[in-house]
Amino acid sequence: MIVLLILSVLLVAMLVYLFNQWTRNRMPSRKQRARVLREVKQEMDTWSDPLVKINREELDLFSLTQEKQILKRGTGTTAKGTFTTIFHEPVVSYSYRRYLGKKVNELLYARTADHDYVYWTENGKTRLEIDDQPVGTITGSTLLGERTGKELARIETTPRENYLPVSVGKREVAALTTHSGGTDDPLGQRAFEFIPDDLNDKEEQLLLSLAVRELVGRVVK
Repeated sequence: MIVLLILSVLLVAMLVYLFNQWTRNRMPSRKQRARVLREVKQEMDTWSDPLVKINREELDLFSLTQEKQILKRGTGTTAKGTFTTIFHEPVVSYSYRRYLGKKVNELLYARTADHDYVYWTENGKTRLEIDDQPVGTITGSTLLGERTGKELARIETTPRENYLPVSVGKREVAALTTHSGGTDDPLGQRAFEFIPDDLNDKEEQLLLSLAVRELVGRVVK
């Protein structure tokens, strides 16, 4: 009798645990996403250092090196970290959550000193917001405009030597290295090459929106 009682208690405890895991790792509904995003931002406030503003010079120094990088796998995947320059200045912090589903369901939140980037992916389709404004949909490696559906930016999937060219509109604005980096990269591998001197703010935002997603994707894949 006592054995049956113990088994019953263990079974109930296991069911409760599995239910909590399923609830925690289920894709939030549209009504819940504002709350979830707010929690992610507040949590980042507790661990992210003040970020250095990104300008043309800082982009040139942007590296693959990360500080405070944590990757956890289980029922769902979570990751966070801060990309730095080759001089270890923090420039982009991010937080990532992958939810349950047959197709990709995930949230990526990235922050610079001046801008917030939010990527909600549901059933494999990614919507991008910058500073709370809808920008468009990322299909494969291409960002399509929210209103027009036309191509805004693209990161090539076929390397050119050791780089993936990134274009905004019809102009190539950078090339992202295909090398991998991490917290143990003492040389601070530069992330970008071939950045034009006259890169404007819009081009910088769209470049970072695709590049950060690509770099975080390499961490969590």
